[in-house]
Amino acid sequence: MRRALTILTLLLVVLVAQVPASAIDEDLPRSTASFNDDVRKVAYDGDVLYVGGMFTRARDVDGEFDRRYYLAAIDSVSGRLLPFAPELDGKVYDVVAHGGYLYVAGNFRYIDDTYTPRVARFRLDSGRLDTTWRPGPSATVFAIEPLGDRVYLGGRFAKVGQTERRYLAAVTADTGAVVESFTPSLQEGSVRDIEYGHGRLYVSGSFSYAENEKRYGKLAAFEAGDGDLDRDFDPRIFVLTRQITLYGDQVYAALDGRGGEVRAFDQDGDTLWYQGVDGGMQAVAVWNGTVIAGGHFDRACTTNRSGPTGECVDGVLADRGKLLAVDTDGNLLRWNPGANGVIGVWDLKTHPRGSNLAAGGSFTTFGDGEMEQKRLAVFD
Repeated sequence: MRRALTILTLLLVVLVAQVPASAIDEDLPRSTASFNDDVRKVAYDGDVLYVGGMFTRARDVDGEFDRRYYLAAIDSVSGRLLPFAPELDGKVYDVVAHGGYLYVAGNFRYIDDTYTPRVARFRLDSGRLDTTWRPGPSATVFAIEPLGDRVYLGGRFAKVGQTERRYLAAVTADTGAVVESFTPSLQEGSVRDIEYGHGRLYVSGSFSYAENEKRYGKLAAFEAGDGDLDRDFDPRIFVLTRQITLYGDQVYAALDGRGGEVRAFDQDGDTLWYQGVDGGMQAVAVWNGTVIAGGHFDRACTTNRSGPTGECVDGVLADRGKLLAVDTDGNLLRWNPGANGVIGVWDLKTHPRGSNLAAGGSFTTFGDGEMEQKRLAVFD
């Protein structure tokens, strides 16, 4: 009997050791409001989840339809659509809740008949548009990063107001005037994401050069004060980099392409590991110590070894429809929501308390068609 108990105990220890502590229990999201076209970005303010994208209609959890022009809000607990319903005339590519405001970026020009091109902000307490903040970039804005008394903008623009700033700029948090002392240099492309951490601004996108150096194209770091290139971060990435997120002393990036990757870097830009898939990687977040990645892939390599177009060097692929999870050492986990869609997942964000994870994209079902949930998903 004692021998049997000892063997059973050893087996339990082995099984526990094989299951990562950060594994996710539920594959399927829960039922929430959904949308008639792509959700490009999501952002939490407490339990309120703000949603921006290409949609013009929303369907609530009770099946009722309502108009929502490119911007909406839901209660992330009940999943219900909230009354917040400004009318924008163009797509939204970023939403950020910070410092009592909801910042919005895209290619719109008007909000409720007020001319406020491409970036704007709303007061979170009232939902009203703040008409005193008016940066006025000349073309599409894909990314906003509020920080202290500044707000950093990234996109395709060549000017902000009347000041020349190509792809990356800083404006003041009070009026939106250009910060003259911030003068980064980027060439050929656009900025898709900005994240502040480790005392620097991490910037990703499709740009080919930073300060005329190709080795810093697609992913680079800049001094937050004056915009000088931080050459201590040297990742040498040469494919479109959609999204970045920071966790501890590591940088995670979603690399697009025929064979996409989620890749982990240290603060010098050296690659720690990467997870290859058979399509583009577009989004990355860290949820309670687990790295979640999304894109338009269907299968993932079961090891860290993959080739330039997503082929697995070790020859083993696992089904992972548009979403996957890896631990912080790069080991593929079992979580597999099985989302559909050609484009898949555009964005991932975690609740401030870590209680849930929101995904936005072009998907319409999960569980290989088992559950309908269109373009917005919340996982508990």
